[in-house]
Amino acid sequence: MVGEDDVSSNNAPINNLARALLENHEPKFVAAEDSLQDLTAKQDMLMGQVFRQTDRLSEAIKHTQVYEMVTQTKIYQNKLLSLQKEMADLSERSQKIKKRALKLQQSKQHEALLREQAKDRELEREKQLIARPAKRN
Repeated sequence: MVGEDDVSSNNAPINNLARALLENHEPKFVAAEDSLQDLTAKQDMLMGQVFRQTDRLSEAIKHTQVYEMVTQTKIYQNKLLSLQKEMADLSERSQKIKKRALKLQQSKQHEALLREQAKDRELEREKQLIARPAKRN
């Protein structure tokens, strides 16, 4: 049987080599780990800033859209007021034209009536001027 001293004496060079390798490369691994942790922390911080900027940009776009809608609303309101004014003017002009047409129609009817009466008077006068045979007794 192999004794424990033989196993430990066989493992001693391996342990020494492992320890030397570890002592040689451990500071590099620790530094790399620290760098990775710093890098991860900075990356998280940058991602947070990017998300905040994205939120601010989204809000700014929403405000811009609201501003554009308000501006568009004002434009359409002015157009509506202009159309209402124009419609009121057209309605007023239409009423005036209707009144003029009615007056003109009444005037034409009155003139036609006067002509008809004048014609009737002329016929009546002509009838009276026509010689009638005298009555014989």
